[in-house]
Amino acid sequence: MRRLRWGIIGFGEAGSAFAKHISQRIGQPVFVTDPLLNQNPVPSNLRERLQGSRVEIISSIPRLVEGSDIVISLVTPRAASEVALMAGAVRGRSVYVDFNSISPTEKRDVSRSFHDGAYLDGAVLGSVAVEGALANVAVAGPQAKPVCARLRSVGLRVSVAGAEVGAASALKMCRSIFMKGIECLLVETLLAAKEFKITDSVLKSIEKTLDTYGLYSMVQMLVTTHAVHCCRRADEMRSVTKMLDDMGTRGELSKATRAFLEASCRAGLPGHFKGRVPKNPDSVIKYLSEQR
Repeated sequence: MRRLRWGIIGFGEAGSAFAKHISQRIGQPVFVTDPLLNQNPVPSNLRERLQGSRVEIISSIPRLVEGSDIVISLVTPRAASEVALMAGAVRGRSVYVDFNSISPTEKRDVSRSFHDGAYLDGAVLGSVAVEGALANVAVAGPQAKPVCARLRSVGLRVSVAGAEVGAASALKMCRSIFMKGIECLLVETLLAAKEFKITDSVLKSIEKTLDTYGLYSMVQMLVTTHAVHCCRRADEMRSVTKMLDDMGTRGELSKATRAFLEASCRAGLPGHFKGRVPKNPDSVIKYLSEQR
């Protein structure tokens, strides 16, 4: 039985990590293409990435797609759609897994260039810089389950996000709302704490709360009480933003939090729930989504 032929578009940090990992798992070269690999001489940083990798450099995207069974795209967001359209124009038998960070709408648009089931929406959920090709990834699309099995066969940590193109990208973007938001929130918190020399006390207080609740219980507590206390919390955040302004410390996240709480208050959230904390956070989200 013929082994699957793997192709990777893009030989940056992610592309080179996946190429090295997959080639080691299958015991044969992986096809790779990247405009920089066609240069003479090849840039020094790419030469370093080529070391220890069993790859066969292909000069163009159409040639790589024609010769591969599974194509993984790991390019820059700016180039992602153009690359996908070039691959979709090749009417071969390959499956195209688009792991690039572009919007669900953009993924759905480019998927129309592929024959049925040939395009898979993918998302890298972990950190390639830290975990390499073992970073958690997700795929979505009509053929997500069988393609997921093939990706797992070469040791990738992959899950199925859904049967519709766009679900994996939406998963990544929704996750980014939280992860990037909390990153900036922590920086803003520590900038303020530094002014009063209370950094350790603030972090210990936050850690105690996190340890007490855990994620799901905290979601339950914060979202359900948001329904009743959003107006009071908005008032509290006005005091917070005034403190930050008085200190001359950046407070973009705190100002945005105040504005969000005020919007929930104006939307009539406390009145809708008659001042009672609802049992289910879904009811809060449902009400707010209907006010858009």
